[in-house]
Amino acid sequence: MLNPKWLHTFATLVETGSFTKTAERLYMTQPGVSQHVKKLEDELGETLIFREGKQFELTREGIMLNAFIAEQKQQQADFLARMKDDDPHQGAIRIACSGAMAMKLYPSLLNLQALHSGLSVQLEAAPADRIRQMLMDNQTDIGITTQKFDHSAFEETLLGEEALCVIVPSSADIPQGDFHTLASLGYIHHPDGKHYADLVLGSNFPEEYRGVESLDHRGYVNQLAQILLPISKGIGFTVLPESVMSRFEQKEQLTSLPLESPISQSLFLSKKKHRDLPKRFEAVMNIIHEATR
Repeated sequence: MLNPKWLHTFATLVETGSFTKTAERLYMTQPGVSQHVKKLEDELGETLIFREGKQFELTREGIMLNAFIAEQKQQQADFLARMKDDDPHQGAIRIACSGAMAMKLYPSLLNLQALHSGLSVQLEAAPADRIRQMLMDNQTDIGITTQKFDHSAFEETLLGEEALCVIVPSSADIPQGDFHTLASLGYIHHPDGKHYADLVLGSNFPEEYRGVESLDHRGYVNQLAQILLPISKGIGFTVLPESVMSRFEQKEQLTSLPLESPISQSLFLSKKKHRDLPKRFEAVMNIIHEATR
């Protein structure tokens, strides 16, 4: 890498056209200016100037180097301008969250993008462990999870509570507290099925529930929008956030089983502690807070 101080001396020499003026401007001696030029020539293996008494002429290589320095200065100026230009309607919106939260946020984020074509929505539905790693690797700007990471690198904010519910076919006749009749429907499993079932069934049926593995699995779906489809057709039951059922198109075919111990889980927003979010996230945060009320 070429020494920036030598480059600055050379550029100043070209600008002033004089070793004396260059030395005065840079508070150097004339031999010091000559030394910087000589070091550049040695580094490049090229002659940069022809001296004619007190005057000099740039060689072809000297002209090329001066153009290169000018390009570097312009690139630096452009970079600094971009750094300071925080346009609220330009750039990527990178969010990682649960599938349930993605269903809530995505339509509103798309509406925002439709208003401002310079925005790019990059939304990834992922489990908490994956979201944590994405934040650590700077692959996402914010993460929304039901778990606090309690890591010194993160700043975490409580957004609100998310109610979980046991969802059964509307045609099912299941008395409150009757685990045997509920279990006889069979379980529709999904990526968060164990976590949700342990929370809700473990709290409401502590004597009967022996883990999700003990249930008769009637199916497995990894697409959140499709998990409730078999239940709407009278096949099985599952445990999901209430918001998923409320957004299901055939929700009249579903019902939420009354629980003696209603269960909610906290939602946390996480980001890197020492990284301020760009201005475009102001509108995004309004969408998130509206979705988690």
